[in-house]
Amino acid sequence: MKIPPGLSLLLTGSGLYWILSSQLIASFTVITPGIFSSNPNGVLLVLVVGILSTGTGLWNINDDLNGMLALFDRMDGWLYLIPLLLSSGDVIVTLIGLSSSSGAVELNPQVASAVQAGSPILAAFTISYLTLSAGLTLLVLHTGQVLFPSRSSRFLPFGMICGAASFGFLNNLIVLTLPPASGFSITGAAFGAILLSVVVFALLVRGDNRLTKIIREIPRLDISSNPLTSD
Repeated sequence: MKIPPGLSLLLTGSGLYWILSSQLIASFTVITPGIFSSNPNGVLLVLVVGILSTGTGLWNINDDLNGMLALFDRMDGWLYLIPLLLSSGDVIVTLIGLSSSSGAVELNPQVASAVQAGSPILAAFTISYLTLSAGLTLLVLHTGQVLFPSRSSRFLPFGMICGAASFGFLNNLIVLTLPPASGFSITGAAFGAILLSVVVFALLVRGDNRLTKIIREIPRLDISSNPLTSD
């Protein structure tokens, strides 16, 4: 049975995330950090699930990697880098904020623990974050093709995901670069996220329509412009 595109990357990224979680916050989720801190069997459970998830994802990861490369080879391939760029930017802005502002506090216990644990753990966390972003990119594009038959609507889920992924990055960026406007950071981030969703969707639709037009015109150009067919 063929698995949906992006699922292998999601399994790999989430598995690595759970492996780190077992050692950093002793929980599957940051909503309940430390839930297994007093139970070694619970910590072992999180670790085993993470290892199984990572192994399952790596087993079929080549198809997803080839899918990402195929997206990047498109004329508008740079648009599919947006989730990865936002993930990287979020990590960078968070690190800058924690290192430059004495009043900055990281609310995500997984990120806070990863920063305190040092560079190797932080690098592994960043890899899991980027892997999850790449997997989600493929999965939402596949979901768009399944849910929305028309060519224009199938990019809607990807545009929405880009907007959602940008919210945390934009919020942190506003707080870091414009401290007097930090009280409006959530409003500004929400506006920026909506704007990014609309822009990404519009650019993908325009690029896809342009490619479709070129493909449709190629046969006519070959027939009408061939000088060997004229006397």
